Amino acid sequence: MLRVEYREGLYLPDLDLWLDAEGQRELCVISHAHSDHIAEHRAIIATPATARIFRHRRGEAEVITQHYGERRDYGRYALTFYPAGHCLGSAQVLVEADGERLVYTGDIKLRPNVAAEDAVIVPCDTLVMESTFGEAQYRFPPDVVTNERLYAAVDRARSDERVPVVLAYALGKGQEALELLLRRDYRVTLHGSVWNVAEIYRELGVEFSGPYERYDREHLRGRVLIAPPGCRRQPMVQNIERRYTIMLTGWALNKRAPFMYRGVDLVLPLSDHADYDDLVRLARESGAQRIITMHGPAKFAAALCELGFNAEHLAPHPSTIDKTKKRAPKKAATAIEQTLFD
Repeated sequence: MLRVEYREGLYLPDLDLWLDAEGQRELCVISHAHSDHIAEHRAIIATPATARIFRHRRGEAEVITQHYGERRDYGRYALTFYPAGHCLGSAQVLVEADGERLVYTGDIKLRPNVAAEDAVIVPCDTLVMESTFGEAQYRFPPDVVTNERLYAAVDRARSDERVPVVLAYALGKGQEALELLLRRDYRVTLHGSVWNVAEIYRELGVEFSGPYERYDREHLRGRVLIAPPGCRRQPMVQNIERRYTIMLTGWALNKRAPFMYRGVDLVLPLSDHADYDDLVRLARESGAQRIITMHGPAKFAAALCELGFNAEHLAPHPSTIDKTKKRAPKKAATAIEQTLFD
């Protein structure tokens, strides 16, 4: 079977193939354009939507675009992209080489995403799966329940003459929140970073369910503001005297959520990742003989083994193991902080 390593990004040494590398590479496959999955590579392979957003965030690069379902031969291996449901253009990567089918999911959401392509489960021999919420406590309620809680909170804030501020990441969840709110005919105004990506979505053919506006502090009354989570402590949000803040994150189900999001009025479990049950379903329905978990807790691989799967957690590169052991508590906390808003 193909060797799989983590070297500040996923690396297949038998093929000299990089996927979502954190540092600059001559050539790298990009699953999607979130900042923790991209770098200023010399050349990338990505879906057209991811390539467009990559240029917006990282500037120009040599780009090889591949559409979903298109199989392309690169000599030592062939690649095919499939929707991952995480954000517009996000892709699972099927690598075929030496008779083996290896799928790297990237960040994945199996539930329907109102602002992105629906994910599929790809049959494979080896599954390298993102497992951010690979703990049993992360079982998200039905989407309709979470959506209705969002609408009720917005209505409550408006009836109290407060400005609803929805905190959602600029790429992906911001547009998902936008579409959900527009479907209820709310007037929505967007922080500049969310606006920029929404405009790219429209350029790429996404039709939102109504008009929206770019943020103007003089015109907040009667509107819902969508802003990135990092803005909650910045003057843009802090200077809104009568505000009601709503954080959208899968970490809402963490027992420490009230501490992690101190000062936020409501935290709702709307995530652009698969929850625990969907991760198990992904492992089962892929038919994979070997499962490698990453971007999540190591104990998820152990849980899969208890369920009868051949699973292992992808260890850090050997050069970082000693540092990781020495600084484990701080590293763990930092990892949570870095993914709080996914």
